[in-house]
Amino acid sequence: MEMEKRLKKSVINLYGLPSFGFQLFVNMEVFYFAAFLTDFAKLPMALVGTVLMITSIFDILWVPTAGVLLEKSNMRWGKYRSWLLVGPPFAALFFVLQFSKIGSPTINAIIITVGFVVSHLIWNIFYAGHVALNSSMTTVREERIAMSTNRGMFNSLGAIAFSLIGMKMILALGEGRNPATGYTLTVVITGIVMIASYYALFFMTKDYAFHGTAVQSGKPVEKMPISEMLKQIVVNPPLMGLMLGELGRYLGRFVIFGLAFYYFKYVVNNLAVIAIFMTGLNVVCFFGALIANPIAKKFGERNTYILSLSIFIIGLLAVWALPMNYVSFMIIMFIAYLGYGMPDALGVVMYSSTVDYGEWKTGKNARGFIMSLISFPIKAAILVRSVIITAVLAGAGYVANMQATPVLIDSIKNGLTLIPAVIMLGGLFFIIVFYKITPQSLAKMQSEIAARKA
Repeated sequence: MEMEKRLKKSVINLYGLPSFGFQLFVNMEVFYFAAFLTDFAKLPMALVGTVLMITSIFDILWVPTAGVLLEKSNMRWGKYRSWLLVGPPFAALFFVLQFSKIGSPTINAIIITVGFVVSHLIWNIFYAGHVALNSSMTTVREERIAMSTNRGMFNSLGAIAFSLIGMKMILALGEGRNPATGYTLTVVITGIVMIASYYALFFMTKDYAFHGTAVQSGKPVEKMPISEMLKQIVVNPPLMGLMLGELGRYLGRFVIFGLAFYYFKYVVNNLAVIAIFMTGLNVVCFFGALIANPIAKKFGERNTYILSLSIFIIGLLAVWALPMNYVSFMIIMFIAYLGYGMPDALGVVMYSSTVDYGEWKTGKNARGFIMSLISFPIKAAILVRSVIITAVLAGAGYVANMQATPVLIDSIKNGLTLIPAVIMLGGLFFIIVFYKITPQSLAKMQSEIAARKA
């Protein structure tokens, strides 16, 4: 067996660059999609509800579908790397349609829905292709950790950049025109940045395109049947534990984000500082990713994840139990949020280890499919989040701009702190019980896989 080619420093350090472009691009939808439908495309509320429901369903269905398509594809520039070249332009093109105002409300709703459905299928594939490169280019654990945490840092930088320039761009580009045009043009510009960031990594990785994947030998690659891919989830306890742990972590975060507006407005009576709070969380996330690299290399990914999530849970419980003004609330939340940022940076490397586990256990490598599942907890959490937020507000009899009642204040406080803490505790349980991969067991599995191949 040939010695593995160590990755160039530039590839390790810029592995996360596509995530910067992707965050800049996709945050338009995260923050402004619903607002665009109601206030700019001016669709009737019934139509808005239909569009949001249909798109949410496809958003979840596309995750495993993208994994299957990635696993079954094998283009000439490397199985996973090819998608960095082919996918982004098409995703950007259809995403523009998702933020366009064309024709009657019904026609517009159809165009927007088609734009969403097609762009999301394509981007799920190249997103999974990008994260799959983490483990297909190298089996060296330290390199994988460095690339994974690097991606976490670029993710945070993309989110920070969008929070600073997103709304300003929309307003500036819409000025003097139809305001909806500001959205469309912002998507065009962020789409170009996104394409450029994926292309940069594509050209940098040409020497490593065929590591751990189909070699350019002219032989057709054995394609894995779908049943075999789905079986990979069932026989892989670390993968199931990681997905459930991540579901808890994301759900907790989305509930906090969704209720932050109400917390600042009704509990601490200072809505003006919410922008500082949101930007601060992204900055903390960046530092979390920065320190995750040395900590994970020393103590192992699993231990770092467990420690981090515990910090987050303790912070939330402190905010819940103690009386706070907005300053003390933000200070404790920023410290606690390090416990979100560190696992965020380790997700890719931990999923990469479950690929090795699956191959060690079954003799088959479903890298593309397993790495695509990294998005699944996010999509599932988004769906469940709205149910929790609605229940918290409805339970307190919330009406827009009402006077803050003790019941409302307690309800919002519990919703922002206690409920996410309990959800994350559940996630932590699944990680501790099912995700047993350590640096030592990973090395042992990799050497057994290599011996089998040899």
